[in-house]
Amino acid sequence: MPDIYEPDEFDEIARSGGPVGVHRAPRKWYVRLLPPLLVFIAAGLFAYVIATFLWNQDSTTDAAATPSPTASISATPSATPSVAPSVTPSPTPSPTPTPTETAEPEPEIIYDAQVHVRNGSGVAGLAAEQQADLEAAGYTNIEANNISSSLIPDGQNTVTYSEDRLADTAANVAQTLGIEAVQGGSTPGGAEIEVLLASNPDA
Repeated sequence: MPDIYEPDEFDEIARSGGPVGVHRAPRKWYVRLLPPLLVFIAAGLFAYVIATFLWNQDSTTDAAATPSPTASISATPSATPSVAPSVTPSPTPSPTPTPTETAEPEPEIIYDAQVHVRNGSGVAGLAAEQQADLEAAGYTNIEANNISSSLIPDGQNTVTYSEDRLADTAANVAQTLGIEAVQGGSTPGGAEIEVLLASNPDA
């Protein structure tokens, strides 16, 4: 009569319908294909490395065995290169600057300067007439009197002045009265500007 044992945990597994004994789940197809594929790739890579190494060895041996041609040295002297004479460029002439016209300063007219109109012509009232013309032009300090004709330079109508600062004013007085001769340095009667009449300027 067989021995009877109490059911244990292994009996429970048997009754549940699971696999009995050693069991391994079936592997996927690509898992089974992977090992031989890796072996094939490794073998091909190894063969490629060996073939490349041997090929390089053969190329090096052939290159060492082939004699290099000896370069012959030509005894013909090389032609001396001719040196072209350097041409010094002539300096370009700089354009001559166009002279600019300097503006002349405006004349300085002193309308209150002392002006004496002196009549040496013998024509009565001539000095007073010229005085009136100067007053009309803006002069304010004018006196009319007579003078000996011998004191008039060259016997012609002349405007004289005593100082350089009066040169523009004397020239304006002469232009106002129509007199061409203007002299500086001194005046016969001591006035700043003197108009010496040898004849009628308006005649």
